[in-house]
Amino acid sequence: MSRGLKWIKCDLHIHTSSSYDHHYKNVDSDDFLVKAWRKEELSLVAITDHFLIDADKIVALQNKAPEITVLPGVELRCDKGASNLHIIIIFPNDNLYDLANSFNVIMRKEKAKASNSNDTIYWDYNDIIEYAKNHDGIITIHAGKKDKGLDRVITNKLPVNIAIKEEFYKNIDIYEMGAIEDLENYNIHVFNTLNKKPMIICSDNHDPRNYQLKDNLWIKATPTFEGLVQAIKEPELRFFIGSKPAKLNLIENNKDKFIDNISITGLSNNNNWFKENISLNSDLVTIIGNKGSGKSALADIIAHAGNTHNNKFSFLSENRFNQKKECLGINYEVKIKWMNGLEESKLLYPVDNTNLFEKVKYLPQQYIEYVCNDLKDGFNTEIERLIFDYLPHEEKLEMDSLQDLMKYLTSNINSYILDNQNKLKELNLNIINLQESISDSRKNTLKSRLSEYNKQLENITKNKPLEVPKPQKSELQENELSNLNADIQRLKDEIEVRKNDMTILTKRFHVLESAIEDIEQTKIKFNRWFDDIKNKLADNNIDEPISAHLNIDISNLLELKDKLKSNIDSIKTEVNTKEIDGHDGTLIIKLQEKHQCLEKIMSTLSDADLNYQKSIQETIKWNEQIEEISSSIIKIQDEQRKLEEDIPEELEKAYKLRKEICLSIYNYYSKIVNLYEEKYSYINESINNLDIISSEKPNVEIDFNLNSTSMATKLFRYINHNIKSIFLGKEQALKKLNNYIENIDMNNFESIYSALSSIEKDLKESSDFDRVFKDKAEFLNELYGLSYIAINYNLKLGDKLLSNLSPGERGLVLLIFYLVLDKDQFPLIIDQPEDNLDNQSIFIKLVPYIIKAKERRQIIIVTHNPNIAVACDSEQIIYSTMDKEKLKIHYSQGSMDMNNISNYIINVLEGTMPAFYKRKNKYDRINI
Repeated sequence: MSRGLKWIKCDLHIHTSSSYDHHYKNVDSDDFLVKAWRKEELSLVAITDHFLIDADKIVALQNKAPEITVLPGVELRCDKGASNLHIIIIFPNDNLYDLANSFNVIMRKEKAKASNSNDTIYWDYNDIIEYAKNHDGIITIHAGKKDKGLDRVITNKLPVNIAIKEEFYKNIDIYEMGAIEDLENYNIHVFNTLNKKPMIICSDNHDPRNYQLKDNLWIKATPTFEGLVQAIKEPELRFFIGSKPAKLNLIENNKDKFIDNISITGLSNNNNWFKENISLNSDLVTIIGNKGSGKSALADIIAHAGNTHNNKFSFLSENRFNQKKECLGINYEVKIKWMNGLEESKLLYPVDNTNLFEKVKYLPQQYIEYVCNDLKDGFNTEIERLIFDYLPHEEKLEMDSLQDLMKYLTSNINSYILDNQNKLKELNLNIINLQESISDSRKNTLKSRLSEYNKQLENITKNKPLEVPKPQKSELQENELSNLNADIQRLKDEIEVRKNDMTILTKRFHVLESAIEDIEQTKIKFNRWFDDIKNKLADNNIDEPISAHLNIDISNLLELKDKLKSNIDSIKTEVNTKEIDGHDGTLIIKLQEKHQCLEKIMSTLSDADLNYQKSIQETIKWNEQIEEISSSIIKIQDEQRKLEEDIPEELEKAYKLRKEICLSIYNYYSKIVNLYEEKYSYINESINNLDIISSEKPNVEIDFNLNSTSMATKLFRYINHNIKSIFLGKEQALKKLNNYIENIDMNNFESIYSALSSIEKDLKESSDFDRVFKDKAEFLNELYGLSYIAINYNLKLGDKLLSNLSPGERGLVLLIFYLVLDKDQFPLIIDQPEDNLDNQSIFIKLVPYIIKAKERRQIIIVTHNPNIAVACDSEQIIYSTMDKEKLKIHYSQGSMDMNNISNYIINVLEGTMPAFYKRKNKYDRINI
């Protein structure tokens, strides 16, 4: 029951007492050595004595430490360099005695130079390389600051020396460094142009009593020679020098997030489908097998055991294993054991875990397809969750989702937008009234009325009453009639003045009353607003006392209001009539009395006097008509002047104010955009830090635009499409609208406002302008209120919009987010992520993300593609088989360097051997 590859501590350069220069040759030397290995918790060591392979010594050590793999090796001196370069060969540990004899015959007796002394013996470099290759050896070379190393005996002073080093590179498997700083130097100066090879630091121990590791060497491998060969092909993924690999620390600190073991058993002996106990690797587990062999079954079962909320199972569904008739799941139990020791068990039916705490993230094949085909509700919801996860904890404000957070953060801004839109409504009504007052029809009406009044004035002027000679009568009667006429005129004038006064006072009264009401309502709104603030502070345990008072002294206004009311009432007592108030006012009564006196006197007059008085009254009436018509003419002329001068000026001010309000609304929307960009910056920063080319990176962009569909819906409800205008016909209207807005620069308010103004201006040029609108005011409110502005995000892969991606590419984006951007550390289980992707896309786009993801979480993938298993350097392979006669599924597990596992891979996965060309040397060594 192999868990596959794991990080093991190694030492690949150790000397025993068989070395001529060993410092401690007592009989207990081996015991000291084994004790030191165990203390350092080593799993794999290589015995590299100088110039010999002591088979007896190596076998003795293997017997003393059976839990540690002890590999044979040798350290040789070659002819390269001024002080003889040292090279180490590490061999397989099978046929050890044959190897020792072969080395003694070929290398010691035939190939050695100056072999009379250990101080002088050396070999031809090419002979060393040839012997290593003929015996499947791993070649390591001293480098960096290591004594007798490549960089000490062959310096970089001459170009020829650099060329010699490049020749060495072709044959060397591992570089052994002298110090940790050598690693960085080699990465910068050597491996910047050449493919990386493993770099190690070893003890080079010559005295087991003082066994000290210069640094910890960790290799991710099975502790075998074949495992070491496999690891060499992945120098960056499989070798680590330091206290402990980051993944081991991660597991140690998060044992509750890594699955240790899964067991699946039937509740009775008759339940044969499953009887499995599988220990899982903490890195990448790849489940392979032929079609219908139970690959997805294991993924479903592990996900179910981990309480996945995503129950789009392919195997555990009610269409397959849990069909309603048989419902086989009730007969089987899955037990999951976590690295922290916690064990949990459940039946394979029911499979609804939505009320349980989710401990794994599962992406079944059906789910990936569903999400990628449902951009609105499926894909975006998942992406928003991942974006929300990237926010720092303190910026989430205890909200549960990105949608809730943005709703909270923008609530005040949206209320300010609404306030401005309400101001806009009042302003647009005023603008419409002003526009209508200077319309051609209004001008023509005034012109016509003026012409009519002028005609009336001309006609009345021509028809002045004839003067009647003044008859002889008493002076007393003359004076009395004259005084009465004067009194009547004075009373009329006074009544007119008082009525005008009452009109002015009444208007002031209503303005004052409205102002007082506004102030009172503002106080109420202020108190509510302040109470809301205090409640928000209290809800968040902010106890700092705050106080505020809106102090508006309206006592003078109230006093003035009462005074105006009193004055109005006083005037009413003077000028009201029975028809208005039920009784006549004092001035009206006086006027009536004067008329009665006048009528009384006139009843006593002679016909001549009566005719004279009538002529006087007609003349008075004629003058009044002249004055009335002249006054009307002056009023019309004043109104015409206003139409030409004042109202256009008022309109300009109103247009300017409308633009300011529209700008204010735009700025508030811009603030919302900034909020979104701020929140999305966290995930974009992480994306930018990914070590992949820009064209393959996903990217989240804030989309700030005028949504033509929304704009059309809001505007066209107030337009008559059957009236000739720029918006004649619904389809044509939408095209025309798009023409107006397609070139708008959303970062430039002037660009936006210019387009909106053009729409209004062009509508005004309609031949039947008044009938174009169903509701002109509402149209303008929508046009300049900007409620159709859309603030969303666009997800891209490189420079391609999400909506333009194929389902396979969308799936790739989703997988990228889950693999390297999802901040959850729970196990991630994916069923066949390669579907809808070609091999090149898998290798170039998907593989790097899987490799990145396994650094920080446990990954379990079902696949039938070799690029997933091989290119991702899967730490554990689980091979699924099914006996369809007995209805039994079985799982075998191990690592790729195990012959049976590598054969499974070749037999099952698509492409067979070509998929392994990336590592052909590695697999050639293990005979597959």
